[in-house]
Amino acid sequence: MTESAYPPPLPGMPLSKMGFHGPGTELFRGLRARLSSLEHVPLPSVQNNLRVGLVVSLVLAALVGFLLSYFVQLALMPLGIIAIVAMFAPLTEESFKAIGMLVVALFVWKSVPNRRYGAALGAAAGVGFAIAEDILYFCFQFYPSGAGPEVYLLRIVLLPFMHPVWSAFVGIGVFVLAAEKSKTENASFGLPLLFLFLGIVNHIVWNSVAVTTTMFPELDYWPIIVNVLVIFPISALVLRDLLGGHFNFQSFFQTVPDLTPEVFPIEPPPPPPPPTT
Repeated sequence: MTESAYPPPLPGMPLSKMGFHGPGTELFRGLRARLSSLEHVPLPSVQNNLRVGLVVSLVLAALVGFLLSYFVQLALMPLGIIAIVAMFAPLTEESFKAIGMLVVALFVWKSVPNRRYGAALGAAAGVGFAIAEDILYFCFQFYPSGAGPEVYLLRIVLLPFMHPVWSAFVGIGVFVLAAEKSKTENASFGLPLLFLFLGIVNHIVWNSVAVTTTMFPELDYWPIIVNVLVIFPISALVLRDLLGGHFNFQSFFQTVPDLTPEVFPIEPPPPPPPPTT
């Protein structure tokens, strides 16, 4: 689809004040302005297939993405479980989750209107992957070892703090890739790879803290507490800022007017030439 097929970017609009979203932040203003410049009005193909796209992303991540990453990690098992969990799992999992997101962006929605649609697409993939991963843990690790119900409950409670957040970064990258591809066939991969990198790094940090439980059993639940109370808030704050500096479920898909005259001054057009006599 060519750039001319897209509606123009939305003009700056005041952010919705419905619901609680806390104070705004301005951590990555330049990057947010770049994201804002790529946003456009949602096409009918997106509006009519919003839920379908999210479900497709979830299912593909739970099946294709999870199985691919699982078999790759099995092949890497000689490197050791610590190396796989801390380094290779984030790399393979976030990369393979993107498959479902790309399928939705290219074939179901046929566009990704703004960064928040991309983040939702990524979060859906993260939920699907987490569900598949939890089933694997429950059936092949927790149950055979006779783990108590608190272990199952803890894994379920932790689900929103992990994969959906990491994959939301990747989903923003998918939005950028889809938006740039609509403008030129030679789309740059730099910014999409940056967001993939952000998802992987956040995943690595969480896993590196969590794996210390295996290395030092005497720490008990402290690594989990650090992840939930320190690592997750930092990741969530960065994600929230990139999404526009506020977070509101009631108007989540609203385009955020980061590209404003205050950020990039817009010079008035030159005066028309004098009429000829």
